[in-house]
Amino acid sequence: MVNVRATEDRLTQMSFEQARRLLLVAGLVILLLTAGFMYLRAVDTPEVVAVLLFTPIFVAFVFGGVKGGLAGAAVATLVYLVVKYPQIEAVGAGDFIPQIVSRSLAFFAFGAIGGWANEQLEASLTKLELYDQIDDHTGLYNARFFVQDTDLEISRAKRYQSIFSVTIVDLPAAPLQDLVRRQRKSILRDLGRLLKEAVRTVDRSVHGFEGTRHSFAVVLPETGVEGSRIFAERLADRMAAYLRDRGVQIATEDVHSEHVTFPDDGEDRMHALRERFAEIDRHEHPQEPTTASVARRSERGATSGR
Repeated sequence: MVNVRATEDRLTQMSFEQARRLLLVAGLVILLLTAGFMYLRAVDTPEVVAVLLFTPIFVAFVFGGVKGGLAGAAVATLVYLVVKYPQIEAVGAGDFIPQIVSRSLAFFAFGAIGGWANEQLEASLTKLELYDQIDDHTGLYNARFFVQDTDLEISRAKRYQSIFSVTIVDLPAAPLQDLVRRQRKSILRDLGRLLKEAVRTVDRSVHGFEGTRHSFAVVLPETGVEGSRIFAERLADRMAAYLRDRGVQIATEDVHSEHVTFPDDGEDRMHALRERFAEIDRHEHPQEPTTASVARRSERGATSGR
């Protein structure tokens, strides 16, 4: 059960580029192995070549979708005709027409169906990544969620005259980078669990990484200035102590905490904090053109208060 769950998590975190590379490698291996077995069994050379001709079609639809697959099929059909030409010239075309037609149909069917499936995979994974709100490193919410969630909290605070706070603990990335990858991954996961245990059910914990520092934020509904200050200081001390216990060389002064309460601390401070996490989101998803528009929509919602 644990292994199945872990596999599902890896699949949901997989980008389309990663899935495409995996698909490409697996497909090419299968096609090459099939052609190799046919060659070892002394199958007619043109038929071995015919199997190999599925390879450029496969590459074409992986990178070009249906159009690429059909273009690859057309090229493969022409090459197959060239390969079969000596036999056609020697015996005549009549005996080979059914075989050529069936091969051509197979090429075009493979290109069209494979291209369609590839486009569906791209659309599904792109949509999944667009709406992904979970941080891969810690299991907490990610920077995108933070921008959207604080947008909703600001609107709620304005409408119902309520308050909320955000606490942030920043850890320098350098001490963690000195660790081996497996240990670094384990520590970040444990920090995520530590943060989940430290907050209330209604609080939302976030992690963002922009290259030089790890930013851990907690959205605290109905929490004032003093409560957020105490929580931020205690959380920073607890995280620093945990890291030192795990052998991470980090000084107390390198762990920075911050707390912002809305509306007490003003809209500008919250805006600056949200823009910082919007920038982290852009850093974490550099290939997504929609990231900036998500941040802009959130900012418009924050200023309108509706």
